[in-house]
Amino acid sequence: MTGLELVFITDPALSDKELESLQKNIKMSLSKSEGKLVHEYVWGRRRLAYEIEGNDFGVYHTWYFTGSGKTVDELQRQFGYSDNVLRHQIVKVEDLDTEAAFMQSLIPPKEERVEKESSEESSQPKQETEKDVLANSENEKSDEEEQIEAENQSESDKEESDSSAQEDDSESLEA
Repeated sequence: MTGLELVFITDPALSDKELESLQKNIKMSLSKSEGKLVHEYVWGRRRLAYEIEGNDFGVYHTWYFTGSGKTVDELQRQFGYSDNVLRHQIVKVEDLDTEAAFMQSLIPPKEERVEKESSEESSQPKQETEKDVLANSENEKSDEEEQIEAENQSESDKEESDSSAQEDDSESLEA
């Protein structure tokens, strides 16, 4: 049997019960097609690189399993039927344990995740809306333009004062 890595992204709006049901169905398909789940990781809710089906976020799952081509085909078929899985990818790996250890090193222990999430929520009481972000960026642009204009004005004032000082010096030398 070949070692395989499965990464799939689920809809973040799924309830715990729906997510559990989805995972149970995938595990059943895996076992029916003679596959064996070796390691299972939930990477967590993360921002997507681009919007998928109206979602900016997704819940990432990584599974390491052994199986054959039949197993891969069955999983591909099941993912095609599911509307709750946004994307999936199955890749052949050389050493399941090495790959799983690397994935585990990327995922902090559960206690740290809970603490980090709670501290992020308390430090960010309210997320900015898209309009607020656009308004802030426009204000920043106008502030930058005003600052550049002020710098240019001060440079021109300095040049004028330098030229008037030179004229005064030349007049005093002539006298």
